[in-house]
Parts: sequence; structure tokens; C-alpha cells
Amino acid sequence: MTIADSPTALAVAHREHLRFEFGTDMATPVRLAYGLAPLIQLLGATGHDIESLLAAVDIPAFALEEPSFRIRVEQEARFTRLALDALQLENAGLVVGQRYHMVTFGVLGLAAACAPTVRALLRTMLSYPVLAWGVTQCSLWTGEQQAVLAFDLDDAACDDSAFHVERDISCTVTLLRDMLGAHCRPMAVHFAHSAPASAAAYSAFFACPVHFGAAANELWFDASSCAATPRQADEMSFRFFDNQCRRVSESLSAPLNYTDIVRSRLRTTTPIPSLRELAATLRLTERSLQRRLATEHTRFTTLLREARLDQARRLLCRRGVHIDEIAYRLGFEDPIAFSHAFKEWTGLAPRDFRSRAQSHSAAT
Repeated sequence: MTIADSPTALAVAHREHLRFEFGTDMATPVRLAYGLAPLIQLLGATGHDIESLLAAVDIPAFALEEPSFRIRVEQEARFTRLALDALQLENAGLVVGQRYHMVTFGVLGLAAACAPTVRALLRTMLSYPVLAWGVTQCSLWTGEQQAVLAFDLDDAACDDSAFHVERDISCTVTLLRDMLGAHCRPMAVHFAHSAPASAAAYSAFFACPVHFGAAANELWFDASSCAATPRQADEMSFRFFDNQCRRVSESLSAPLNYTDIVRSRLRTTTPIPSLRELAATLRLTERSLQRRLATEHTRFTTLLREARLDQARRLLCRRGVHIDEIAYRLGFEDPIAFSHAFKEWTGLAPRDFRSRAQSHSAAT
């Protein structure tokens, strides 16, 4: 196949009468694990063993509960294939796509929901691909009468291209209906793959003509829809959440490891959990968690001491926080055990540390 004959080139030629507005390649090499949630929910609803499927691609069971847990796109693809094999559902993409709502996308969903127009909503969703989980080259094209949201995907890009395209297009329509009302309907939907046996389900959901074997994967809607105002539009909130999306996206470029996860849980859980308690929340054995930390050249006891000392110093500097309460928050059995540990860490008893901290505060 020559470049001129590629699916993307044919799709662009098909849109010669339209104006390109914006677009991006959604297939990022690293993904947030939570993007699998709708597919996993469908697996759970149909009685499948989810944990064994996750384990087969080395995704820990707690990954969907960890806001910043990242997986590789290869892991997502392998999990998707295993899930589709288990489901044996011809229109799985259509079904899964309807399980995505603005709340599914976290801070990205908040930003998009507050966007002043549908055009801004779509631009926002495409601006942060690592938060949006698509795999296509998605773009918006407009003309005098219609707007086209295109989902271009090269033949070699994905083994389950039909599933992903159907998922992303049905997800987009679901999001627009969330924001504009259930009456929102496209002018037409075009799929490049062949029609499934259950084609009637597509017409029923989209409530418009659905064409299979088309020149490109496209969602057509009235051009005036781009200027429509979503129900929750709010300019100030939009700018605030959009800035949060930018910061989150930048932070996700750094690799995530078990040290980060353990450190975060120790800092944000009250009382600070023991190794046994933390391993249980991560659905790991104590030995497995210790082994994973060892490969990252640290130990649980090191991270626990770091978290306890940091929190102890902050709490001792606050007036009115009793030593008994501090011991409880730090996960000690009693105040005496906390006092002994703190003196070992700093050379000072907790009351002496508090007295010095308050004296220094008064002097300044």
C-alpha cells in the first residue's frame, strides 16, 4: 500500500470540501490504567474473572484504584484482546463506549464539562490524550452545513481497530448527550469496517443513519452544534480545570513505581498503615510488596519512617494536638512507643521538640 492509498490519506481526500480545525494522535505510549474501567465493568457485569485477566498482562488489581497508575499501551492492547475473547460480544465497542461519561475522565471530564462551547469541549478532550485513552488520530473538520469528527486509524495500528473506533465514537455521542441532552443526535455515523450481524443496535443507539464499509470512520453532525453551549458551561471553572489537566499531563510523563505508590498511601492514610494493612489494600502479599520495593532499591521500613517523621514534625508544631492523637495518626500502638521512636529519630522527646518549635515560632 502506498502512502497515497493509506487509510489516513484516503480519509483526508474524502474531506477536501471541509476545513481542518484541530486534531491529535490519541495513541500515547503510556496510559492511565483507569481507562480500562468501563471494559472491566462490563466484564464484571457478565461474570468474568477480572483479576486473572489483569494478572495475565501484569496489571495489579489495585491499579484502577490508584489515580496515577500508568500502564503501557501494549498492556492495554493485550488486556483488550483477552477481554474481547472472553466477552464474545460482536458489538462490544458500542456497548463499552456507552459506559464512558464525563465523570469517568476525572479532571479532564470536569474541564470539558465546563467548556463554553462544544467546539471547546472537543478541543479540550483532544488536548490531553494521556487522560483520554483514545487510540485513533482524532480531528475536527467543519464546513458550511456539517462538522465531521474523524477517527483515523491505520491498518497496522491496532489488532482490534473496529472495537476501538466503535468505542470512541459511541463514547463521543454519549458525552455530547450528557452535556447537551438526550435529544442530541448526529446527522450520520460512518464506519470503515464491515457491518456486524447486530447492525440494528447501532441505528437504535445513534438514532441516525449508520453506514458500514465507508471511506473513513466519521461522526457527522450539524455545523451549528460546534457553537452550542454545554449545560455546565462556566468560563472561570473551565480555565481552572484546564490548567489542572495540563499539570496532571506533565506529571504523568515521569515513570510511576511502587515506591511512589507506597509513599503516597503512607502520607494520605490515617492512621498510617502497617505493611500488612497496606499490602492488603494493594491486593498484594507482604512478601510481594517488599520484593517490588527491593527492586527499586528501597524498603517499606524506610518509607514508613520517612512518612512518620514528616507527619510527626508537622503535628508537633501545631498547638492543641495531643501526643496520644499524634501516636494514633502515625499508627503506633500507644504514645510510649511513639515517644521512643521519635527520640530515636531526632534525639529529642516529642515534648522537647514541641517546646523548641514553639519557642522558635515565638521568637520569629
